[in-house]
Amino acid sequence: MSKKSHTNFIAEKNTAPAIDKTDIQILNILQENNLLTNLELAEKVNLSPPPCLRRVKRLNELGVISQNVAIVDPQKVGHTLVVFISITLEKQREDLLQSFERKMLEHPEITQCYFVSGETDYLLVAQLKDMQAYNEFARKVFANEPNIKVFRSSFCLSRIKYSTRVSL
Repeated sequence: MSKKSHTNFIAEKNTAPAIDKTDIQILNILQENNLLTNLELAEKVNLSPPPCLRRVKRLNELGVISQNVAIVDPQKVGHTLVVFISITLEKQREDLLQSFERKMLEHPEITQCYFVSGETDYLLVAQLKDMQAYNEFARKVFANEPNIKVFRSSFCLSRIKYSTRVSL
């Protein structure tokens, strides 16, 4: 499968379900604080608690809300190195793309993995303790991958903005 058709396949899987203005209000509030009680959330969106709970449940079932998580500050737990890694593969056959993606999913150090257009095939974000940990990780993961033609790393010097929020 070509790069273009692989991308189209991913886009087809990610079709957006219908959400209304109240759903958007709920999502905006939950993106700021998902620890609100249903009663607090219902008050903020001017609904009674049962319909509010049904809406949140529906948004979860549709996958609009994909996770409810605590966001950990990596600096406060000693993971001070953020690395942006561009990967160019030797070959782009579908089985090789899938194999690479499966391998990237196995490594918790890789916090984001994107199949991208342009000169590079994948853009990764990795979070590690320090440069020594990254060196060991890169040698273990990238240097031993026979289908990687080139990998380039850029290191974050300062985080200016970070958000998990989707602007609705």
